[in-house]
Amino acid sequence: MKCMTAGTRISIGLVCSMLGVLTVAHFLGLLPDRERLEVRHRVQVAKTIAVSAAAMIVDGDLTGVEEVLQKIVGRRPELLSAGVRSREHGLLIDVGNHAKYWIAEATDPPNDAFITVSLAGLDNSNRGQIEFRWSPVQPRGFLAPVRTQFFMLLLFCAPLGFLTFRASLRVVLRNLDSSTVVPRRVQEALDILTEGLMIVGLDDRILLANEALASMTSHDTNAMLGRRASSLGFRRCDGGHGLPWRDILHNAKPQDNVTMQLDGRNGSVRIFNVNCSSLMGSEAKNRGVMVTFDDVTQLERNKIELRTARDEAESANRAKSDFLANMSHEIRNPINAIVGFTDVLRRGLEHSEQNRIEYLNTIHSSGTHLVALINDILDLSKIEADMMELECCPCSPCEILAEVVRVMQVRAKEQDLRLEYEIRGSVPETIHSDPTRLRQVLMNLVGNAIKFTERGSVRIVAEALTRARNPQMKFEVIDTGIGMIKQQCAKIFDEFVQADSSVTGRFGGTGLGLAISRRLTQALGGDITVDSKPGVGTTFSFTVDTGSLSGIPMLTGDQVLAVLRQKETSERARLHMTFKPARVLVTDDTPANRQLIRLVLDRAGLTVDEAENGLEAVRKATETPYDLLLMDMQMPVMDGLAATVQLRKARMKQPIIALTANVMQGDRERCEQAGCSAFLTKPIDRDRLLETLADFLPFSDEPPPSVNSGRQAVPKRSTEPERASSPVRVEVLGETGQHASPVREPVRSTLPLEISEFRKIVEQFVAGLDPMLEEMNRAWADRDFRSLRDLAHRLKGTGGTVGFAAFTVPSGALQERAEREVEDDVEDLLRELQELSSAIHLS
Repeated sequence: MKCMTAGTRISIGLVCSMLGVLTVAHFLGLLPDRERLEVRHRVQVAKTIAVSAAAMIVDGDLTGVEEVLQKIVGRRPELLSAGVRSREHGLLIDVGNHAKYWIAEATDPPNDAFITVSLAGLDNSNRGQIEFRWSPVQPRGFLAPVRTQFFMLLLFCAPLGFLTFRASLRVVLRNLDSSTVVPRRVQEALDILTEGLMIVGLDDRILLANEALASMTSHDTNAMLGRRASSLGFRRCDGGHGLPWRDILHNAKPQDNVTMQLDGRNGSVRIFNVNCSSLMGSEAKNRGVMVTFDDVTQLERNKIELRTARDEAESANRAKSDFLANMSHEIRNPINAIVGFTDVLRRGLEHSEQNRIEYLNTIHSSGTHLVALINDILDLSKIEADMMELECCPCSPCEILAEVVRVMQVRAKEQDLRLEYEIRGSVPETIHSDPTRLRQVLMNLVGNAIKFTERGSVRIVAEALTRARNPQMKFEVIDTGIGMIKQQCAKIFDEFVQADSSVTGRFGGTGLGLAISRRLTQALGGDITVDSKPGVGTTFSFTVDTGSLSGIPMLTGDQVLAVLRQKETSERARLHMTFKPARVLVTDDTPANRQLIRLVLDRAGLTVDEAENGLEAVRKATETPYDLLLMDMQMPVMDGLAATVQLRKARMKQPIIALTANVMQGDRERCEQAGCSAFLTKPIDRDRLLETLADFLPFSDEPPPSVNSGRQAVPKRSTEPERASSPVRVEVLGETGQHASPVREPVRSTLPLEISEFRKIVEQFVAGLDPMLEEMNRAWADRDFRSLRDLAHRLKGTGGTVGFAAFTVPSGALQERAEREVEDDVEDLLRELQELSSAIHLS
């Protein structure tokens, strides 16, 4: 020791002092201890999981606890196993073979390998414990003390410190600047922070930077030292040029929550919340600035998205308000006409037959307009919900075009407009598309053109585009109306939007027709465009896919005209068709329905048998060969769906046509799945019934004998009320006992009562109506919703079938409420049905 130089002694002394300081700092917990931090971290993880597990165990959700433990064990390789142990029932949950890894010597308080946390409920009851088995952090065995992180640090620092101090002690002492020295533990502590941090000197140079800031700026930590902070590329988001760490040097005021952004190398932009505070020296002088950077990029993006969503919501709300205003206007006008003219007719204020007919026509057209509005809204909602289903099949584009012209001709004549169509070149006889949707687009565009054309004409041009890769049909609707400017053309296909707000007041409309037309044409494989000039007119052009045209005849304009005339002639003949001898089974639980269908089919030359329910229909169909079956879907004993399924299982191949008062798409699909060949809705349309039967049965050129022999002379329609033999003559008395005005107009059947067979059917329905209503009232009093539903369903189908369409809506509403067991308005609906029954006149 005597031979040692002063430098050596100083170096040894400094090393010993350093080792002593490190030792004291270690025991005081001032030095970062990875093992200790890891143990604390593991304990914290265990406690956090225990809190969640305790809540789920209280709810009895052991499966949820096990899923959480499996995810934790799967994500952490150092976590060997985990389990939940009950004081009474032992190990309840075992994840990672916990029973194998856990030993009885597990200690409490927890150590680095065995950690136990009590599961205490909200009532402080002990519900067991959750156990975690970790791989040891601290070394085990005889050499464990030597292999600790602290011992390895001392072993590393002793020789290295001696050599370093001996070689550079003089240089360090001579050049030491206390303002630039940062203890390693401080640097390590700063590197743990997730926020970026730097210390900037008075000359804008970086004196200290942590790893988080280096990662944010894509620089090396050491390379940042001595660099100007302004060169890192941070800039203020508010457009200002001053940097906050410079501003604080001038005004000595902290700079808090300054939003800055930094461009990344991949073109991305990151946003930071920056805070600055002064570092004061011993003489209360500013020695520098400490700057922290908190990455709030995602938060700012969320704010932007929130503002965007808010703006879109406000825009949608404005559009909704505009739509409701337009819709209110559109609905009120026809409702006012309906209510007004109905009140005039109800009170008998108009004595002119011609005026009464005109009022009825106005009521009818107003009601039709309301139905069109509702259909538009339903179509748009289906399209928005992606529930619009296309039913593509072979169809004639020229027949659809001619039908649209025939229907819209009335409106065109009312405005003194010419409505015509033109075939350009040759067009295919049939295309593969959805005829209903194609007709709807044409009706929308033609109706729109007529509405905005005050004089002149509306012309429809059809053309085949066969040179394209996919052949298409092109339709143009050309009018000589008011026209539009380019800005108006750009927005007319948006929902609830019209070309000009003044258009609503002048021409009406909701802004839905063109939006729906665009969606439909796109669904049909095409698109729609518009070309318009103010004061000249507008041309809407749209295309639809045709499918393959291989083998499809192409027709010129003259050929199309001949085909349409032939089609019209055959349609007229089809409405009066008679069939070759065939046997038909009609199944319906309502006698009036069976009688009416029997009458129609008997006059068409068919032999008809009847069945009251599905079970009887199955028995008769298996015993007697029938050429066709008409099957009601909702019946007692066995409904039509079950009967159809049973007949199909019995390998019956004859057509079965469904009859139902339910008209939803789901009802049609259920009938098809059961094996029905076609679908007819109640009330039964006689022409539609015969047209459907003609698809399955051959018809004859000669009328059946029953048509000629059974036809009676048509008596003159009586204008007098029905005599006492009729069960439906009703009078209304006022409060004084005097006769008051009738509650409503007389309800009459639309069937030809001058024909005795039809009159007999109607009279039978009327005779059974009061008992049916009494049964409904009893079912309502007993809250027997099932019986009430069945009775309402029967009345809904039968009333319209025998010509009393007024019963369809209230009985349908009553059926819907009974199905949902909702009591709202049931009494009002029953009262309305009773009033309708009292207003029936057979005259």
